[in-house]
Amino acid sequence: MKLEKISGIELAFYKKSGKEAVTTSRVLADGFGKRHDTVLRKINDLKKRSPEVFTDLKIAVSKYIDSSGKSNKEYILSRDAYMWFGMSFTGQKADKFRMDLIQAFNQMESWITERIKNSLEYKVMSDTLTEVRLLQGKETKGHHYSNEARLINWAMTGKFRPVDRELLSDSDLDLLFALQKRNTVLIGCGMAYADRKESLGLFTEIYKSKGNTLLSQLR
Repeated sequence: MKLEKISGIELAFYKKSGKEAVTTSRVLADGFGKRHDTVLRKINDLKKRSPEVFTDLKIAVSKYIDSSGKSNKEYILSRDAYMWFGMSFTGQKADKFRMDLIQAFNQMESWITERIKNSLEYKVMSDTLTEVRLLQGKETKGHHYSNEARLINWAMTGKFRPVDRELLSDSDLDLLFALQKRNTVLIGCGMAYADRKESLGLFTEIYKSKGNTLLSQLR
């Protein structure tokens, strides 16, 4: 599981099955200055005492490899699970870490929401392409969808190459969403690929002229 530093602390990107921001019992222990086995014991006690609460908090068992190469147990904690256990720790250091982690969860959840929004818009664009080609009596194959994705990438970066969308800034994500939405409309209007390319390129120029810029490393 990949961890990323948000607000100065490590937070997991998300569980791909549920698109949810999570952290780990190790991060919780380190942040509150507790031994990891102490935190594990607290979590295990809850599981034995109130299994229904344990389930509702969406706590998952996981493993990590320590510096010696040994596999050890840890728990994956949702935001609710973090709050449940984190509120039991007191002190000035605990108060600061609690606030830092709340802010980290907020940022991560915003990060996830923006990418889900763009993913949904891509699906709308792809569905529109399928319907329009169907009305034209044409079959839509895999490369037709990838052509549209590459077109959007070109409009953003000037190159027909894959873009790691996890690296995009908020303004880049706004442009991505706008380009996909515009391309959906143009496809629905029956505009040819070459004409859509020209239109999307012009759209990006206008967008950038208003002060919005793409990630420099994508150039």
